[in-house]
Amino acid sequence: MQFLQIEVNKQNYLIDIDDITELLQYQAPSSISYLPKHFDGVINHKEKIIPIVSVRKLLGFSSYKDAQLSFIAKVEEQHVDWVKEFEHSLKTGEKFTKTLDPHKCELGTWIDDMLSCLRCNNHGFVDLLSQELASHHSALHDNGKLFLNDEAGDNNQKIKTIQENASNTIKGLHAIEAKIDKLTSAFEQIVLMKVNGVEIGVVVDRIDKAHDLDEKNYFTSAKNMSKESKYVQFIDYYEISKKLMFSVKFTNEFHKLLLENSSQSSDLTA
Repeated sequence: MQFLQIEVNKQNYLIDIDDITELLQYQAPSSISYLPKHFDGVINHKEKIIPIVSVRKLLGFSSYKDAQLSFIAKVEEQHVDWVKEFEHSLKTGEKFTKTLDPHKCELGTWIDDMLSCLRCNNHGFVDLLSQELASHHSALHDNGKLFLNDEAGDNNQKIKTIQENASNTIKGLHAIEAKIDKLTSAFEQIVLMKVNGVEIGVVVDRIDKAHDLDEKNYFTSAKNMSKESKYVQFIDYYEISKKLMFSVKFTNEFHKLLLENSSQSSDLTA
């Protein structure tokens, strides 16, 4: 069997390619008030109205946008603490315990991952990240390492430089936060599928690659490994390139949910 690897909330999943009709770059759905919370809305694709379902919501996670906003708030706080410890270490000589490598802190790893996405600049997000954040963040860590290893020089001037680097880094985070929809449009993707004859789009964080794998009782296993969602059934697991991946399919409960709402969606006009 062939499976498509997708990523949702930093976990890799596998879905049967036979159910997939097309892969799309993310486009913001039109919100429809009567649709359940698991639906983001509808899109008009090739003169058809297609309901859009969030896999994150089906699995009980927050939206991709909300997750990124929470991440930005978290790494901002981390870097405020980083500066405080740097100043303390510089003044007292006590060991600095946080990372001085800009690529190894949580924000740096995120920046590198975002910048490596070759398909993601159609909305200008990668350019925004490069211009507003990446260089300032690198300067903060690099100067911190330089200043802690250099006993000469004016400590007050070193602290002033670090504070400027940190201020620019935080301004960059705020610039990303203000244009968070660019991030969503750049990275999320839509998998068009037919589920029991109904065409839907499922929103995922990232589409990766296809894999040829054995069936592992894909259609017969009754084991549901998901304790969080009645809509997604976890069939089995695989280890591919040292990553744990779960093969999944939609449950009968999801089919009912889809059928209850698909007829109303198909009646809409663009």
